[in-house]
Amino acid sequence: MKIVPLKIKDNLGRLITIRECEIEDSESLQSCVKSYLRSGFIPLTEPEFSEMAKTHTDWINKFKNGKNDLLLVAEYKGEIVGNVDLMFTERAMLKHTGYIGMGIHEDWQGQGIGTELLKILLSWVDKNADIEATWLQVFNTNQSALKLYANLGFEKTGVQRKFIKTKEGSYIDNIIMTRYTQ
Repeated sequence: MKIVPLKIKDNLGRLITIRECEIEDSESLQSCVKSYLRSGFIPLTEPEFSEMAKTHTDWINKFKNGKNDLLLVAEYKGEIVGNVDLMFTERAMLKHTGYIGMGIHEDWQGQGIGTELLKILLSWVDKNADIEATWLQVFNTNQSALKLYANLGFEKTGVQRKFIKTKEGSYIDNIIMTRYTQ
């Protein structure tokens, strides 16, 4: 076990458990992901995710077995309402960096759960001597996420203009943010 499960309260006072994801969580986690894909802030469509879901348990196992990989879930009354993950590569020149992905169920957004998930993940990162930098991507239209990441020590390190093309034909810039620990 990489972290001890924690209890937090969301902005409405509900008791949420933050813990590592288990294989048995696959179905509930998939349901949560499908929810937040509808927000339009994740560069993945539901049909693409459904295809990936065929190997979802393998994906969870990568986090369980990877020394520096971590997948945390927020759980309320047995249902996953959010997740954050940190993924590393074994490529020699990149293994000091990790990529963060995060999402909160659409019905639970704005309740402070994402902030708590990220704080817990970053606390774990800060205790891990192998990790020198964590980075993430966020759409320039996701102002609440940009503010959250900046407040937690991430700095804007790149912009990919017109990176996302919506089904309506408009473009969204992709912002790369990095947090250095060493």
